[in-house]
Amino acid sequence: MEFLPDRNAKYKDVEYWNKRYETEESFEWFGDFSKFQHLLVQHVGIDENILMLGCGNSALSLDMYQAGYASITNVDYSSVCVESMAERHSDCAGLSWVCMDIRHLAFPNASFDVVIEKGTLDAMLVDEKDPWNISDSSAQLMHQVLSELMLWKTPELGLEMP
Repeated sequence: MEFLPDRNAKYKDVEYWNKRYETEESFEWFGDFSKFQHLLVQHVGIDENILMLGCGNSALSLDMYQAGYASITNVDYSSVCVESMAERHSDCAGLSWVCMDIRHLAFPNASFDVVIEKGTLDAMLVDEKDPWNISDSSAQLMHQVLSELMLWKTPELGLEMP
């Protein structure tokens, strides 16, 4: 594979992603829309406001949009990716593209009904030796990210911050 880094730790570096997205058109981590469609149909309403974390250059958002999902905000910390995807899908009114680090999201509270993450948290843990027994610093990072995400959910979900 052309875009494999020489070491996994590069998956945490925005420079790696910017360089990769300069030439890579599309890549699906873990599978495309067809692999997740049955879950999305069951759990995500087409009129819900969706936040796609670490969207990358995946076609998942476009495929969801074409399947009727009307409001998808795509976030990635690679400006190269966000600019490319926004230009590529400028004709899709329900898709928006924002360059933002998921550790510091800047949306009004209760902006989204659904958050979809397809590998971004994995990339943040690449230095871990055992994904089931992570370091204190990684546990704090995951808590920070997931706690912040709880602020963006709508009250109707019934989820409470600890």
